Amino acid sequence: MEASAAAGRAADACVDACLLEGDVAELRGAIRLGLECADLCVSASRLLARSTDVEPRLLRGKVLACARASALCAAECERHARRHAHAKLCAQACRLSAERCEALLGELPDVHGGKPARLDARVRATTETVWRELSGQAP
Repeated sequence: MEASAAAGRAADACVDACLLEGDVAELRGAIRLGLECADLCVSASRLLARSTDVEPRLLRGKVLACARASALCAAECERHARRHAHAKLCAQACRLSAERCEALLGELPDVHGGKPARLDARVRATTETVWRELSGQAP
């Protein structure tokens, strides 16, 4: 919960900082993903914070959306991290959020309400490959 809330705050701050940069046009992708990531992560963290029973299938959808948005935002911000400190901080917070959300997904029931959908080695390897591709690292 804290990781997704922190990613949402970092993405919001990064968007604000991007808008003040001289190269706003180059940062358009980071701004768009930052806005989407912030909204999805804050929404997921609010749902995770509720003390009442939350429909696990809805929670799974929110956590999955947060994980994907965090991973995409982190990858985009990493592209700009050398030139912009705010992008580096955002990338770090979003990467942690993506990792924590991925771990939580392994504990939540599947979309049909069945047993927790544990991530097997093939899925984890695929996720890591996609992460490397998004972040520009060689497979």
